[in-house]
Order: sequence, then structure tokens, then C-alpha cells
Amino acid sequence: MDAMTKSAEPVQQQDTSLLLEARHFRKVYYPTIAVNDITLSLHRGDILALVGANGAGKSTLIKTLSGVVGCDGGELTFDGSPVNLKEYHPAAARNLGIRVVHQELSLCKNLTVYENFYVEQSQSIKNAFGWRKQAQEMARAALDRVFPGHGIDVAAGLDSLSIAQQQMVEIARATSDKKMKLMILDEPTSSLPIERTEQLQEYLCKTAGEGMTYIYISHRLKEIMTIANCVYIMQNGNEKWKGAIHETSEEHMVKLMGEGIGSGSCSVELCAFETPEVNQNISVICDHYTSKKLSDLSFEGFGGQILGLTGLEGNGQLDLLRDIFLKAKSKKNGIKVTGKVAFVAGDRKKEGIFPLWSIADNQVITKAAGSGMFQHLSREWLEESIYYWYEKLHIKSDGTKELITCLSGGNQQKVLIARALAADADIILLDDPTRGVDQPTKNALYEVFREAAASGKLVIWRTSDDAELEFCTHLLVLNGGQIVGSFESASVDHETIMGLSFQNEEVTHGPAEEKKRRTAPLYTFALIAMVAIYAVCAFQSPMLLSGYGLQLMVVGFAALMLCALGQTFIIGLGHIDLGIGNFCGLINVLCCTLLFSNPTLGALALLGTLALYPLMGYVIYKRNVPAIIVTLGMSFLWTGAALSLQAMPGGTCPEWIRTVFYSETPLVNTLCFWLAGLMAAAILFYRSRYGTVLRGFGNNEHAMINSGWSKAKAFMAVYALAGILAFMAGVITSAINNASDSSASGTYTMLAVASVIIGGGYFSGGVVTHFGAVCGAVILTMISVLLGLWSVSTDYTALIQGLVLILILSLRLLKGRGKKA
Repeated sequence: MDAMTKSAEPVQQQDTSLLLEARHFRKVYYPTIAVNDITLSLHRGDILALVGANGAGKSTLIKTLSGVVGCDGGELTFDGSPVNLKEYHPAAARNLGIRVVHQELSLCKNLTVYENFYVEQSQSIKNAFGWRKQAQEMARAALDRVFPGHGIDVAAGLDSLSIAQQQMVEIARATSDKKMKLMILDEPTSSLPIERTEQLQEYLCKTAGEGMTYIYISHRLKEIMTIANCVYIMQNGNEKWKGAIHETSEEHMVKLMGEGIGSGSCSVELCAFETPEVNQNISVICDHYTSKKLSDLSFEGFGGQILGLTGLEGNGQLDLLRDIFLKAKSKKNGIKVTGKVAFVAGDRKKEGIFPLWSIADNQVITKAAGSGMFQHLSREWLEESIYYWYEKLHIKSDGTKELITCLSGGNQQKVLIARALAADADIILLDDPTRGVDQPTKNALYEVFREAAASGKLVIWRTSDDAELEFCTHLLVLNGGQIVGSFESASVDHETIMGLSFQNEEVTHGPAEEKKRRTAPLYTFALIAMVAIYAVCAFQSPMLLSGYGLQLMVVGFAALMLCALGQTFIIGLGHIDLGIGNFCGLINVLCCTLLFSNPTLGALALLGTLALYPLMGYVIYKRNVPAIIVTLGMSFLWTGAALSLQAMPGGTCPEWIRTVFYSETPLVNTLCFWLAGLMAAAILFYRSRYGTVLRGFGNNEHAMINSGWSKAKAFMAVYALAGILAFMAGVITSAINNASDSSASGTYTMLAVASVIIGGGYFSGGVVTHFGAVCGAVILTMISVLLGLWSVSTDYTALIQGLVLILILSLRLLKGRGKKA
């Protein structure tokens, strides 16, 4: 660093030449200046501790240094060469040798440990064959190097590991990059037990002595004093202090981070607030409350108070707010809530606004939801309430009928607060409501919060801006899920609060190292159900056990099976294709009309139609349109084209198609070979090198992009695969029926979705199984056969299929994994 002397302890450096120099870095998220004129330099072998309170700008700085977010100003030199910041992105940073271990894991939980290493370090594995063995050896060597005696099975699914073990995998994976010159670690020990923390520290010090360079972010100041040789302290996006480790101490850093907080644009008069009389009819009382992330909390909050929750990010503040809200109607588990509760979410986009609704509708939804089912809400009252809070909070728009997405972030936040106030809530829970809001709007919200308290309401406010603590009447400081400090005063001792927040947490041995219990294959229930239903069918009609009977069954589920295989790829990406059955019907029509009458034109039409499928994937990627919308729109195109070619069932399939796809052999019909081959190909591809990448995209798209993989190529590949399988379904349908009927294939769309889910797949997370999808397709087909054997009307087929789907999902829910579906 600039003007920094290198400490002899704990690192012995060899080459100390300049590695990185960032000059005048600036990043603005209007109106907040997240990084303001930061100049930073690192030499080889440095372990730089980047320190600061919540909202200091640490995370934004490392994101700009690693190319995750663009920089609004500044210059960057790395390893002696200037970096073009206009073309700087995560892949470019990786090529330079910059790696980041984020606090939020960037792993794919649907992959194994070694597969996670592969998608990150694919360039290190040269051979197409034996890549799994190479990836396993790479993963095992990296884990052994950083965490000796780790006890992690590299062939185990990542989801089967504990959080601590996943953190170990994340760190070890980053170290396996042979091109790495700088590693940025953001809270790397937050989930590690003490022995693993010590192993990591030993590794960092050893490799720093060999010339590796690190930026180390941690709230555990004792760790920083142990391993760092230089410190950079940030506050409010600015440089607060920098120097060598021997020039500072834990107490010194705490004091520096506490200075200057609360001395911003808010005057003493604005912060001053005379606490109203306590309203004990409204209260939140915790009596030794303990949950998964909170431990032994005891406090009381009453109407008329503004209770501030502070502490370092992720130490239980948000968990406490959510638990109060969720347990508001319960007096068990140590929380007693008296009064009506409203929650104002901090993440407006994900948890706050309804983007397709107007300002007015967003404002009154809580009041409407809290009313009785048959209670009449006066339109006049609603409009009066809407207008009152609209004017009271000075919401800037063209009117209350305008879409809420047309508003600025600050005005959207005002609408959410108006929602809580309009609902006549007694207790208002605020999750960092002023983040990203300009100062005039903040001042208006402060006034609203004080007025709410003055009217006898209880306001519980989690804030990441320590200056806002001065607006609270009472404060709770949380650290590690426990209350470590409680204050009852408008005068805030920020240095004391900072010391409590950074108080070193007890790191223990034990449960963090435990593995989760292994689970049965995803397709278990589907396989059992398939065998059971087939046994019942065979009992009713023993002919189904013969070769001829089996062939009839295969003919029945052939097209659905292929559509289900295609849908598996789509759902594995986190999408749904609402047109795959219609596409199959169009291919069926093209085969029996154009291809029969004009083979050349028919072949071109078939290839052109197939080419539209990967194009769909590109449109979804390029325009960022939900897949469900694009595929639903294309379903009408497929159906319209088919009906234009053939309004009524008919046509004739070319004889060569029947010969290739549906002819007898001495063993079995060629159809069986095709189905077995296509199923095997789908399964093998999904387990191939690029298939592993596609599975990764289905679980953690952002991580895959940061690893250098193309999102556009992934989307196009998935839709191309699904298109090929649906194409084959249409061709095989033509061969079997020797005619075409576009309407007959329409039901395959939802049946294919049901097959994937019955087979053990989930709509999100990239967790699917092709074999399970085939089992699901067979189950749905055999249900129709069984109902026919029982002489049950086909009108009940869909009902029974739906009940089977619900039954299997219920069994999975009991098994403990149904929540993912």
C-alpha cells in the first residue's frame, strides 16, 4: 500500500513489487456515493485487511476491483499493465488472476463437490475422457492443501454438506486457480469452526510469503491482527485510515470506525425527539427467545417507542424482525405480540412492491388482506386513505393510478410505508427502509416514524446507517444472534456500539462439521409407483407381460416420453416450455403433409422449424423475457401453422420414416431402440462436461457467468436439445399413426411437466432427472391403460393423473424435500 511499511510478522515476503494500483475509484448508486475517490495499492505478498462498519463501501469496492460492477470513475493498473475499465468484467478479472470468495456462496448446490471445481476450472482439465477423475483429483488436492483432514467426499453432492464444509469448498476452489495472483476474501471464516479458521490463516500466511496477495474482509478484528500486514479502513465510501498492522490495534480500529457517525446532514434539532408516554396495550415481549439464528433474546418494546436494531449485517436483526412478524398471532416460543403488525420489506423489488399494480393498489393491499373475507371496504374510505397518505408522504407521481414501477426508489419506499400506516397497524416493522433514498426523503420518513410513535404505535427499525440510530428512543445491539447491548437514550455512544458490534464471536467446534444425511435418488418414488401400477395392470391383464403387450405400452408413451425428456432440460434451467406439445404436433403435420408430397420443401420446413427452438432461447436471454411468456406465444404459432397446413386429421407418413422408426426386427420394434438410445443420450449428455455446465446454470446462473460461461450459449443449447427431442417425438408420432393430428399432441405440454415433477424434478434449483421423467411419463400412460382395464370413462383420466401427481408430491413433502418443488 502507499506509504506502508511491511511488517515482519506474520509474513515473510520475497518479491514485494507492486501488483495492483487503483486510483480515484468512484461508484455511485444515486443518490448514494458507495465508493468515493478511493486510491489503493497492493504489493506482492500483502495481506490487506479491508475494514469498515455496515455501509462503509467495502463490498462495492471489491465488486469494482473484480469487475462484477462497473466503475464510474478511476484508473486500474494490475501487474504493471493498465486495465480498460470500460471492458472490465468478471471473466477479464479472472484472466488477470483476480479471484473473489464472496460471503454469499457462489457454488451450485445441485452439483457434486468436484463438479463445482470443474465448472470453475474447466480450462485446467484438458482431456474430454476421464475429466471426472481429473476434477476429483483437483478438488481433493485443493482441499487437502488448505484444510488438511477435511473429511469431505469430493464425489458427494454439495447440498449434502454442512454450511462450513461448503465454505471450505468455496475457498479451496478459488485457490486451485493456477493463474491466481490476487485473492479477495469476504468474511471467509464466518461459517468456519475454529480449527478450520486456523488452517486457513496458516495457509494464507504461508502463500503470502511465497508472493500471493490477499484482500481480507472480516469483522473479527482479532483475526485481522493475526494475519494481516496492512489495514485499509473505509467509512461512508471514503478512505478513513490506512497503515501497517503494527501501527494500529483492535481498539484503535473500533475508535476510527465510530468517529464521524451521526455528524452528517441531520441537525441536533432534527434528531431530537421527546419520547411520548408508553402505551402498554401495544407491545412486543421476548422472554429468552431462541430460534435457529437467534439465541436467548429477552427485551420489551411498547407503543410510543422507536426501537432500533443495530449491529453488523447478518447478526440476527432481520431474523428478529421476521420472527416477530411471523409469530405475531402466537404467544408461544418466547415471543408475545400484542397489537396488529405490519412489515415494511427492505428489498422493494423482491418482497415489497407488486410491479404490475398501481400506486393505489399497492398502498391498500395490506388493509384489504387484513379485513375479513366478507367485510365490505368502502371505496370512499379507501380513496380517502390513499389520498391522505399520498399527500402526507409527498409521493411524486402523476397520480395514484400510475404504475408503482414508474416511481423512483425513494417514492416506492414511501408507498410501502404508507401501506403499513394505512393498515392501522399498531406495530410497524421496518427493514432498512431508507437504504438508497435521498436525504430529503429520509428526513420526511424520519418525521413519519416519529409521528407514528407519538400516536402510540411501536416502531421497530433495523437500519444499516448508524447515523439513524439517533432517531431511536431505544436501541438493541445484536452480535451472533444475541443481544449484547441495550440503550435507552437519544444520545448515542457510537464508539461503544461499534465495540459491541465488533466484539469477537465465540467460534466453536462441532456441529458445523457434521454432514447432512444422504437422501435417496430423486426418482425413487416415481420408480416405485411405476412398478406398482404396472403390476396392477399386469394383474388385470396378464397379456401386458408378453412382448406384444410391452410393445403396446411403449407405443402409448413414446411421444410423451420424448417430450418429457425435452421438458426436463427446460425445467432444469428453471424455465417451463408451454409449447412443446404444440411443436410436436406441428412436426407431425409437416411429416405427413409437406414431407410426403414434396420431400425437399418438407425437409427445409422441418429444419427451419427446428431452428426456431434455439432462437427462442436466444430471445429469452437477449430480451430478458420470462420463458413462460415466450413459449406460450410460440405455442399459438405452432398450432396456427399446423392448422393452416391441415385443418382436419389426415395425411400420410413417408414410408421411409416408418421403416426407420417403426418396423419389426427379430428382437423388438425399432421404436424401442430409438427410445432407449434417445433416453441414454439425454442422460449421458446431462452428465457430460457441458451438461454439467447447463445444470450449474439451472442452480446458480450468476455464479456460472462469473466463472466465464456464456449465458446466451447455455440458453440456446438447452432449447436446441429440447427442440430436438420434441422434433423426434413428432416424427415418431407420424411413424406410429401413419397420419397427423395437431390437436392430439397438445396435451403433451402439461403432461410432460407433470412427468418431470412426478419423476423427482423441481421447478427451481436445476434439480431434475431424465430417468425420473421417463418413469413419470410411463406412470401417466399406464394410468390411462389401467382405467381402460377397469372400464372407467376416459373423462376421469386427467383427474386420476392429477391425484397421482399430488400423492407423489405429498410423499416427497413428508420426506422433507417437497418445499423445493
